[in-house]
Amino acid sequence: MGLPNLEGPLQRLLRNAAQGRGFLWVCMTLAFIGSLSAAYPVSIAVIPAALLMPGRWLQITVAAATGSAFGAALLMFVVHQLGWVQLYEHFPGLATHATWTPLVDWVQRYGVPSLFVIAASPLAQTPALIFLGMGSHDFVSVFFAVLFGKLLKYGVLAGLASRFPQRFGGSPSC
Repeated sequence: MGLPNLEGPLQRLLRNAAQGRGFLWVCMTLAFIGSLSAAYPVSIAVIPAALLMPGRWLQITVAAATGSAFGAALLMFVVHQLGWVQLYEHFPGLATHATWTPLVDWVQRYGVPSLFVIAASPLAQTPALIFLGMGSHDFVSVFFAVLFGKLLKYGVLAGLASRFPQRFGGSPSC
């Protein structure tokens, strides 16, 4: 059984929020939940938000990056509290997952600074957070590594989305 398609409901939520005052709070909350749960990539909220409100792309970037950083820090804290035993009970294939192993190796080698690069890239940050959560890493450093990485990543995504379709020589069809 696959994951439900969240893209439509998230976009409807953003569209409704764009009509009111809580738009940036919705962006922040969606980023927080997406980073905490790893249920969906936060970019499926950032890009539609910037398309809906292109003049606020920078604010959307800051809100999403902040929410993502808080979600990442909380995920790391929860993993730290659970420990390996409980984590493996719920996710037995975690240590041997093919896409997670290289990221964990990289984080083991380079530590928290590698999290900045992971957060700024299309790579999944959850494996790195789980690995860091097992150790005694500084949660504040992790928060800022994710915050600055996501500011870079979401800034590029939101900035490009806010200029679409003008950037590509088209005209809006809406």
